[in-house]
Amino acid sequence: RVNSLGLNHPDVATTLNNIGRIHVQRDEFDEALQYYEDALRIRGARLGTDSLDYAATAFNAGQSLHQKGEYDRALYLYHEFLRVALVKFTKNHRDVAVVLSGIAQIHQEKKEYDKALELYEESLQAGKAALGEYHSEVAMLLNRIGNFHFERENLDAALQAYRDGLRIERRVLEPDHPNIIVTLSNLGEIHRQRSEWDEAAKLYGEALELQHVKFGTEHEDIASTLNTLGLIHDQKGDTCLSLQYLQDALLMRRNVLGDDHLDVSATLTYIGTIFYRKNMLKVAMDLFKESLRIRRSALGRDHRDVAFTLYNIALVHQQRGCYEEAIECYTETLRVEKLVLGDGHRDVSMTLYKLGEVHKAHGDLDKALESFQGALTIERNTVAADDPATIARTLNEIGNIHLARGDVVPMMEAFNEAARIYRSAGLSPNNLVVSGHLYAFDISCPEAAPAA
Repeated sequence: RVNSLGLNHPDVATTLNNIGRIHVQRDEFDEALQYYEDALRIRGARLGTDSLDYAATAFNAGQSLHQKGEYDRALYLYHEFLRVALVKFTKNHRDVAVVLSGIAQIHQEKKEYDKALELYEESLQAGKAALGEYHSEVAMLLNRIGNFHFERENLDAALQAYRDGLRIERRVLEPDHPNIIVTLSNLGEIHRQRSEWDEAAKLYGEALELQHVKFGTEHEDIASTLNTLGLIHDQKGDTCLSLQYLQDALLMRRNVLGDDHLDVSATLTYIGTIFYRKNMLKVAMDLFKESLRIRRSALGRDHRDVAFTLYNIALVHQQRGCYEEAIECYTETLRVEKLVLGDGHRDVSMTLYKLGEVHKAHGDLDKALESFQGALTIERNTVAADDPATIARTLNEIGNIHLARGDVVPMMEAFNEAARIYRSAGLSPNNLVVSGHLYAFDISCPEAAPAA
């Protein structure tokens, strides 16, 4: 076409636009954008910036920029499309609803939430006016609004949006349509977040039935739902049913994804945690070690999920009284956490506290005190207002270390501050646990006869 029509012919722009769409289908957004920008230049020059063809390419280019995270340029091109569409159509047009939703998404991703919600609602009104209430695209807009509210932790509004979307989807889509499965899962997750286990299990169970109809006996989405149902039943306290779901999920994930997939590692960790709570420590250890192997292979040694698994392994060693192994695992956990999260992260304080427990049990009071004091410093900066009992607990441990060492003044300072924090938090100072006895107290203050 270039040879016969020249570089700046509108038909050349059409071909460039179509090539760009092919690259988008392949997720090749840089390449797509090159073709869209050439098409946009030609259409703007030959057809004018008020033409629908110019607007369509502006929208396409805006989508590619949106995918690349270039929000300001994407917004400009989306607004170019909107400007033309409002002139050529009306505000109650399907294409207007689509671009308004795209603009809303960008504002959401930029954390400009009030503007995003305003645009989502405007998009929904335009979609309903253009397509009628019972249309799949209206349901999709409702689900986007539900996602928005879920991200903002406004669960009541999210629940209402998802329910409205599901009502439409069930009327206009096939019974086993993937969108229905997603919406059921979204609803189930809200009830799970609200600790409404029975309703969550019911909705995920419905999603699972539709997944079996849609995908057959084995599929990674089925495995994911089985995994979630396992977690829900664990949270309900039904360990047997939880293990059944999780073991089914594990088998399916191994079959579908392979033994070395990170999803396999996640399910191994969940099952291991249940066995740890049941004090079946050997089984838990085997599961955690397999999870660690997968995560180190896939993520390297310096990843937060690797640290999380090492922490679980250390817990098992600690529970079994294998203190040197526990210290080794907690120390490696600490190294990774500090590298990935920073020295002052809450997870670092939790690991330091556990390390202090193990050093104390191992009889190394100096290292125990160092670990507890390190944990306390971080806790004062991260959880002081939200969880004062955690600080009091650490002070209690520090007090007990000083007690064992015979350091009376710092012991009393730690115990008194812990008791004060418990009272301030509305908790009983009786939560304070004094363990052991003051070093050589029986020698310096021997038991005397009662006074007459």
